[in-house]
Order: sequence, then C-alpha cells, then structure tokens
Amino acid sequence: MIVASLPDQTAAYVQPRAAWRVTLDGQDLTATYAPRLLSLRLSEKLGEEADELEISVDDSDGLFAPPPQGSILTVALGWDRGTLVPTGLVDKGSFTVDEVSWDGPPDKVMITARSADLKGDFRKRKTRIWQGQTVGAVIGQLAADNGLQPRCHPDLGERGVGVAEQHNKSDMQFLRDLGRHHDAVATVKAGCLLFAPLGSATTATGKAIPAAVIPRSRCAEASWRRASREKDQDGAEAQWHDSDEGKRKTVRVGGTRKKRLKGIYASEEDAATAAQSELGRQKRASATLEVTLAWGNPLLTPGTPIAATGFRAHIDREMWQIASADHTMDSSGLKTRLSMEVAG
Repeated sequence: MIVASLPDQTAAYVQPRAAWRVTLDGQDLTATYAPRLLSLRLSEKLGEEADELEISVDDSDGLFAPPPQGSILTVALGWDRGTLVPTGLVDKGSFTVDEVSWDGPPDKVMITARSADLKGDFRKRKTRIWQGQTVGAVIGQLAADNGLQPRCHPDLGERGVGVAEQHNKSDMQFLRDLGRHHDAVATVKAGCLLFAPLGSATTATGKAIPAAVIPRSRCAEASWRRASREKDQDGAEAQWHDSDEGKRKTVRVGGTRKKRLKGIYASEEDAATAAQSELGRQKRASATLEVTLAWGNPLLTPGTPIAATGFRAHIDREMWQIASADHTMDSSGLKTRLSMEVAG
C-alpha cells in the first residue's frame, strides 16, 4: 500500500528537493530547460481525455528554440532527496507536442503536449455495425485498425456487444460511446488502446492497483462536497426489445428511485449493462474529495484507490478513487492536486 508522503520518523530531517527530467526525441533537455523553467504541469485524467503536459519557459532573451510540432517529449517527476517525500524520479510517459505559443511581456513560451496521438484514421468518420461480438474482439479490431496495442480488462473482454451501430462516427467517438455504455475507461495512452471498468481494483491487464493512504496531516488544502443527485436517484432501468415475444421489457437495478434510460436496447444483456453502468455513475458522483498534498507525489495516478484518514468520519469511511491528478513543478517545488470520487 502506498502512503502519501509519510516521513521516516527515525531519520534526521532532510529538506525535500524536487527533481525532474525532460527529453526531446530521446535527447535530454533538462539542463537546457532548467534555467528557463517557469512551470511544468502534468494533468492526468481517468477517463477518455488524453493526459496533458504544459511547460512554460522564460524567453526574455529571445533565444529559446521550442520543440517542433509532432515531436515526442518524455517527462519524469519526483524528489532527489527529502525526509517527507518518496525519493527518485517517476517516469510519467511520452507526450506528442501539439501546441506552442509565445506571449509577453515578460516574454515566455508555452509548450503543450498530449499523451495520445489521435490523428489520422482514428478521427475519420465511418459507418459499420458490430454484431454478435465480444467487447474484447471489438477492442482488438479498433486497436488493429489504428496501429495500437489492445489492452482490454479481463472482466470486460468476454462481455457480449449484442448490436452496436457505428453510424458516421470516428473510431475515437465509437470507443468513447462503448466506454460509457460499459462504464469503462476507454482511452489511448502510450500506444495502447485501454478499456477497463471504472473503479476496478486491477489494471486493463489484470494487475492489481495498490491502494494508497492520504492522511489529512499531509494535505495543504482539502475540500469535500456531496453532490445533489438528480431527484435523489439511487437506481436505473433500461428497456429492451424481446423479438421472440414481440414486446418491450425492462431491466431494473438499484434502489426504488430509478432513472429511466433513453432508447430501446437490442437485448436484455445490453439493457442490463447500460443500467448497471448508470448505477455506478450515480454512486461515484454522490460525493467528491479534492486535496493538495503539501509535498507532491507523482506515484499517485488516476484510478488509484484511496483511503482518507483524519478528515471527518463521513469522509474517512468511504473508499475513494483518483479521477484526476495535477502535478505542478515551479519555483516552490512539486505539488500534487488530486480530485477524487467515491469508488464504484
């Protein structure tokens, strides 16, 4: 289990010092960027959005040469020393440079890079019907069509698709729709097409995700909010067409205050999947917890289960899951802001 920035009580105190590394197409640029660095922010998302890297550098001398669009940046963040922090750099992956901007005064250059290159055929509109296949087979075909490696969670791989129409939609949009239907993370990262249940305790490859503990004492800021559910709904129902009997039927899950989903599903299995997915979304949206760690921890990533301690009883008794993590490096060091939702 990861513990967020707990100190070694037996060691003499050592002032934490943040560290980072950036490479461009394999060439280490850290020494070049370091004297100019104003801020480096890495935003990691749990859902369908690509992770985003923003680097702001000083260009007051007009001599900074920004990386070309489409080039690949890799970044690592962490601490090279400190009593209160986990030491060592954490590899945060590769990012494709998407935008470069300049403004002033004071003159500075902003570099924006994203984790997924979703250009070309992945954005091209298509029309096709997926019928009688498993989720794993569909993910495998989408990955093959776009030169990606499929990573479909074993809990979803054998689930039937029934009938799914990709009408004038890109593979990217269809993947997102499929993810919402199955209440799954559906995204592209590091050359892989990932498809895994939201709130799962394991990764898309079935590897266990270690839980983390965040004590209130390690947070510079914290806020909790209970969302008002629409009409206090605690369940869902979805209709499907029974072709054998020639009539509509309904699948119901959850409590008595159910949300009726729009549309008519082709099979009982599809309707049940949609209803269960809606129930999971209702539970996760019931409350949110946001914290800023006094000392950043890049080991904490979206999808990580979190046990909160020392907050309030109603907060501590929930198991949380990181929905997004923002890691920021600037003159004050490394900070991490986490947005969490109730684990589904």
